Amino acid sequence: MKKILWTIFIILGVVLLAAVIYILYLFNAFNSGISDSYEEIDRDRSELRVDDVDASNDNFTVLILGIDADAERTQDGEINADHFRSDSMILATFDRDNDDVKMVNIPRDTLAYIDSMNYFDKINHAHAFNGPVGAMNAVESLLNVPVDQFVRVDMNAVVEIVDAIGGVEFDVPYEMNGLQPGVQHLSGEQALAVIRNRSIDSDLGRGVRQMDLIEAVFKQAQSFSTLSQVDDLINIFTSNTSHNFATGDIRSLASYYLFNDVAFESSQLQGTGFTAQSNGIYYAWPDEEHLFALSNTIRDILGLDPSTANDLISIRLGEQIQPVQEVSTDLLENFTLDNPPAYTEEGAQNQYGDGFGIE
Repeated sequence: MKKILWTIFIILGVVLLAAVIYILYLFNAFNSGISDSYEEIDRDRSELRVDDVDASNDNFTVLILGIDADAERTQDGEINADHFRSDSMILATFDRDNDDVKMVNIPRDTLAYIDSMNYFDKINHAHAFNGPVGAMNAVESLLNVPVDQFVRVDMNAVVEIVDAIGGVEFDVPYEMNGLQPGVQHLSGEQALAVIRNRSIDSDLGRGVRQMDLIEAVFKQAQSFSTLSQVDDLINIFTSNTSHNFATGDIRSLASYYLFNDVAFESSQLQGTGFTAQSNGIYYAWPDEEHLFALSNTIRDILGLDPSTANDLISIRLGEQIQPVQEVSTDLLENFTLDNPPAYTEEGAQNQYGDGFGIE
C-alpha cells in the first residue's frame, strides 16, 4: 500500500514539476517575445499629457495600425515597414473605471495635418512619412487627444490569430468572398477576406468590420482554457506586431481585460468625400461636429479638460486648409476663430451625442 502511495506521489510530483517548468517556459517566452516585438520610438509621453501614464492602472489610448507588409516585400531591408502607408487606423480608449473599450476607426482618406511634412494630407500617409510616431502625431492633431501607445499589426497576422483561437463567430453583413450573410464561424482566411473586402460598401464599411472583428477576437480569447493556446498567441504576436508597451503593462492588461466583463463601443469618424481642385486627388473631409464630440468624450475618460473649437485644427483652420500645401507658421500658431461654431459653445447639444453608437 505504501509503495502504491509513493508511486502516486512521485507521479504527481513529476506532473507538478513539468507544469512548473512549462509555466516558467511560457513566462520566459512571453518576456522574450514582448521584448523582441518592442519598438523604441523617438517620442516620450504625449504633449497633451501633463503626467506620465501607467497603462497597467490608468485610462489610456492605443493606436492600432494595420499594415499590409508581407515578408517578401520587407526582407533584406528592401522596404522598411515604417515606410508603408497604414491600411487601417483605429484609436482604442481603455476605460478601466467603467470596464469599457471605445474604438474609433479613422478612414484612411481623412484629411489631417501631418506635422513632419507641415501640410494636410491623407492620414494614412503619416505612417509612411514618419512611422508610428507620424501616425500618432497625426491622430493627436486631428482629435486633440493624447495617443499614449501604439500597436502595429501586419494584416496577414489575422489569419494566424483567428486560427489560433479556433475561429470566431462573426456576423457577415453581405454576401462576399463566397460567404453568405449572417452569423457564422469564420476561419482565419475567411476573416481576413471579410475585413479586406471593400468592393461592396467601400473603405468605410470595411472599417466597421475591422472593429467588429477586434471585438470578436477579444471575446473568443477570453474563453481560453489551455496554456498551449497562450503559447501559440505569444508566437503569433511577436512574429507579426511591433509596439511600445512595457512587458509588465502587457501582462497586467492581458490579465485584467481577458478576465473581466468588458464592454465595447465603436464609432467611425464621419466625413464627406471631395476631390481637391489643386491636385485632383480624392480626400475625406472629417465632420467637424463629430470630431468635437469624439474629442471631448475621450478627453473626459482620460480626465482631461474639454476641447474648445480652437483646439481642433480642422475646425480652427477650416476652409483655409489646402491639401499638400505647406501651412504658414503664422496660420498654424496664431490664427484663432472669432466666431466658433454653435455646437462648440458651453451647454450646446451635439447632434452626434457622445460620438459613439451612431449609424
